[in-house]
Amino acid sequence: MSATADPSRPARRLMQLRARDIMTTPVITAPPEATVRQLVELMTTHRISGIPIVSAAGELLGIVTEGDLLYKELTPRPEEPPELVQRLLPFPGIAAAADRARKAEAVVARDLMTTPVVTVGEDATLHEIANLMTRHGINRVPVVRDGRVVGIVSRNDVLKAFARSDEELALAIRDALLHDLWIDVSRVQVTAHHGVVTLEGRVERWSERELAGKWAALADGVVRVENRLTYELDDRKIPPETPRLPGERGAKP
Repeated sequence: MSATADPSRPARRLMQLRARDIMTTPVITAPPEATVRQLVELMTTHRISGIPIVSAAGELLGIVTEGDLLYKELTPRPEEPPELVQRLLPFPGIAAAADRARKAEAVVARDLMTTPVVTVGEDATLHEIANLMTRHGINRVPVVRDGRVVGIVSRNDVLKAFARSDEELALAIRDALLHDLWIDVSRVQVTAHHGVVTLEGRVERWSERELAGKWAALADGVVRVENRLTYELDDRKIPPETPRLPGERGAKP
């Protein structure tokens, strides 16, 4: 028997946004036979800077970006290294030169697109997406399900996390303290101002105070956390219990 949602209970606010929460959908795509002019028209008409290239079955094949199209404007045109050089010297620089030359001469998407494509699933967190963009130097990441594009996340989409209202941010953190850490939030006040979160009130232990501050900092959109919580017990001063061997005084039978 499956559980049903209690309509009287408010929905949990999202501490961490995922790809499905911020992605743009439906996605503007193009077939591998699309010409350069068609790709440019799609980009300018829809004001986008990247187009996933998909097969007739909807499978992701590659992506064409504004950066790929710029190779066609380079003067002089990039020259492709001789095939023998590419075969005998498979260095990254040689492969990159061949790729630039291919894109400069391309007339359809299949010859212009970048492949393989860096992608994410719908459950990818903003932190994971931001790390991928930074590591690979890319501006957008297609979101795929079973090899098919279901959305796309741009750098601008990631930055939208910082546009969350202060009220929404404070409520999300308060929910997380209650449901994830089981902290008595009746004794804790959570406020936010321009993304700076302040925790005030009293908790039972020092470790609880520290964990609350670190947990709040994980919320997408938080700029800084001011942890002003006080505590009743400093559990740093409680020595860990030393296990006793059977037969020692004080050991449990």
